[in-house]
Amino acid sequence: MDHPVKRPVEGSRRTILTVAQVVDGEPVPLRREEKKSIHRTFEQIRADALETASEVLRPLKPTYMRDRNKVILFAVIESENPLTASTVLAPGFASSFRETLGPDLLVAMPHRRKIYIFSRQDDAHLRVAERLIEEYQSATDRVSREVFALEEGRLRSLGYLE
Repeated sequence: MDHPVKRPVEGSRRTILTVAQVVDGEPVPLRREEKKSIHRTFEQIRADALETASEVLRPLKPTYMRDRNKVILFAVIESENPLTASTVLAPGFASSFRETLGPDLLVAMPHRRKIYIFSRQDDAHLRVAERLIEEYQSATDRVSREVFALEEGRLRSLGYLE
């Protein structure tokens, strides 16, 4: 989807960050004239969004997927909250996985309500690529078919899953 008030994600072919407001529990992208009427800079809006992302993240608990030796392969966060995918940008998101997945993370968000979190030191994201694509294609609230490096609270696309 294309939205008038947006920011690109570094390295991304198709994924953008969109300025939205929450209406009846659902994110609704802001139109350009609405953005002008609130008299706030993108950075002020971003600060509010990060605070909201932190609030949404707080009650969410990851499920860890393990191999037969009980070694963690990746984590999944799933919720009915349509703001779930945005929590990857919350301050503290990455640090909450430091003990289990390490300091360098990859994330994938096939739809608004689900996040896959991987260690960058592993190729687990490649082993579940087909699942990510299927979830993206079957979702009504798609986010992206890309895998992202999470670097100091910012996303950088590492590629589009085909």
